[in-house]
Amino acid sequence: MILGVNGIRLVRNRSGVARAIEAVLNRFATLPQPFDDIRVYTPEPLDADVKLPAIARNVVVRSGLPPSLWEQVSLPAAHGKRHVLFCPSYVIPLFAACPTMLVHHGSYEGYDRRHEVFGWWARTKARIAYDLSARRATVVSTVSEYSRRDMQRFYGVPAERIHVIPEGVDTDLFRPILDESALAAWRRRVLGEDVPFLLYVGKPTKRRNLPNLLRAFHQLKRDKHLPHKLLLIGTALPGTSFQQLVEELALAKEVVTIPHAAHDEIALAYNACSVTLYPSSYEGFGMPVLEAMACGAPVITLNNTAFPEFAGGVARLLPDAEVGTLVRGIEGVLGDAQGRREMRVLGPQRASQYDWRIIAQRYLDLLIPLAQDAVHGRA
Repeated sequence: MILGVNGIRLVRNRSGVARAIEAVLNRFATLPQPFDDIRVYTPEPLDADVKLPAIARNVVVRSGLPPSLWEQVSLPAAHGKRHVLFCPSYVIPLFAACPTMLVHHGSYEGYDRRHEVFGWWARTKARIAYDLSARRATVVSTVSEYSRRDMQRFYGVPAERIHVIPEGVDTDLFRPILDESALAAWRRRVLGEDVPFLLYVGKPTKRRNLPNLLRAFHQLKRDKHLPHKLLLIGTALPGTSFQQLVEELALAKEVVTIPHAAHDEIALAYNACSVTLYPSSYEGFGMPVLEAMACGAPVITLNNTAFPEFAGGVARLLPDAEVGTLVRGIEGVLGDAQGRREMRVLGPQRASQYDWRIIAQRYLDLLIPLAQDAVHGRA
């Protein structure tokens, strides 16, 4: 049985959605399922560091079309009409003749416009392509109850049509590392010295409030003589520039950036940090928070959108991302040794409920009946 996969998010500038696709595909190979040929369609060959399982193969569908049109024209033409097409990143081919399963990761319409600036195409795609994809997909899922409510509100999709399957975490990779000497060596290699640090992982997008985080960090350095550095991972991903602010705050020696890091490097960072910060004003889910929890890192995020669903009772949830709120939150967690110890225990326990094996099985529970119906002409 064949399963087609829209793999466009695995090409270039790979972020959380791409990591989710890669993880799900690799877990499919470890679970009982009928697909002996998983075709991962992309407009250009995948980089060597994208690891597909043996049952999956990269099918390159070259085209002179831009990515958005490639998804609508080239992809369905290559896949055909008979077999299920798994679309794990917001969009299906709107005129596809085959059965489709859509995964939606959060609605742009739900963002407070103070927290994000979108170009014309991003706004248009959110308003048209995402809306129509959610309506026309044979099966649709999203990553949180909050995102499901947004899809009802903005796209008019009935709640009973929307399956909620959260994002997951690779608990074989993202796990506590107890070798303190290895973590100290990592800090020396990355930071230049074995010094404590605060950590942010993700795109430098406006809604994640990095300017306020930098200002809060500056205030703690200035007023509280905080010994920590601030490490930002993912600065090569699309987003806003904050380098000028770093210079204005005289933080050049205190802020370390890593443009892109491999998964195992990120796992070391979570383990080696004093606290992971993810002050995002909107997320459909928020994988870095779950990954940090899986590693036992103390986590600070915001009490909004999907975070209370999976991080409530473990992470420190702040009411907003104002500078003063972040200062108090960071100071509170760093000054609460017992709270940090509890986070280091509770985080991996909570994250184990979101292991990618569990999540991948839930996707298969939807895909397999859909594929069987398609093969027998019932879709």
